[in-house]
Amino acid sequence: MRSNKIDNLDLFTQTANSSFSKHIKTQSKRALEIINKSINWNKLITPLESVINRSDRGRKPFPLKLIVKCFILQTIYGLSDPRLEEEIADRRSFQLFLDLVSGDSIPDETTICRYRELFSQYGLDRKLFKAFNKELKGYGLILEKGTLIDATIKQARTNPSNKRDADANFTVKRNKTYYGYKGHIGMDSDSKIIHTTEFTAANVHDSDMFDHITIGKEKYIIGDKGYANKKRKTHLRGQGIYCGILDKGYRNRPLSNKQKNRNKKLSAIRNAVERPFAYAKHVLNYNRCSYYTLNRNRFQFNMVALIYNIRRYITLNCNPA
Repeated sequence: MRSNKIDNLDLFTQTANSSFSKHIKTQSKRALEIINKSINWNKLITPLESVINRSDRGRKPFPLKLIVKCFILQTIYGLSDPRLEEEIADRRSFQLFLDLVSGDSIPDETTICRYRELFSQYGLDRKLFKAFNKELKGYGLILEKGTLIDATIKQARTNPSNKRDADANFTVKRNKTYYGYKGHIGMDSDSKIIHTTEFTAANVHDSDMFDHITIGKEKYIIGDKGYANKKRKTHLRGQGIYCGILDKGYRNRPLSNKQKNRNKKLSAIRNAVERPFAYAKHVLNYNRCSYYTLNRNRFQFNMVALIYNIRRYITLNCNPA
């Protein structure tokens, strides 16, 4: 019979902990230590507790802090549910990050999957992302002076003929057809922290999500040609907001040299909004969706955005006293 409890008292003595901290200085371990110390876990978890308590009656739950930390580990290291369970049981740095001691139960793959479903169903991924951003705003890291906007395509886990993912849809980019979803972000232009996310089927046009990923009281908004709209530009100017959306050329009305120069200057600023997508792809190995529904894939996208913001927060070295 499989046991999902840690059962090794020798590893959980103070001497063992000190020895582990002193002699094993891997990059992975240091990163987890920094994350653990940098986040105010109580403030991060509190907005989720009432929803989880209402939706998960009848079971003896794991501490919500432990579950959120499991999701963070899973996102950083690109682990499947079974692999996450195995790594927690075997990896000392994971156990320390999760505050596990000898005799504690480890969330098994079924538990992780069940909690992901709860998070996805009740939008707790959004609440988690917003709770952390509330902290960042309190530290003066989200200034709301300017917003950079962009979207990325995430291919579905399955192909269209499979019909297992009813929420995914088609889009065409640079004459290539994609089947899947789009992740939309609004980024603070000063701190390069993602302040807003949205997740849709791939056929939703970038421009349709403009109002959902901007704050509405910025001094300027910068985005690529996909957001170009005459009425939008007029409206923003009427609100006293500088419209930094790149100009779009048309067949009978190509861009002037002035417009080309303007686009070049704005592109140099706008390019920063592509960094989270590059980080997700090349560091977190988030190349395509891992699940079959919009809600579950939105959960994954928001967790990736959360990890990126944690990274930015640590990089900016603005930990509270």
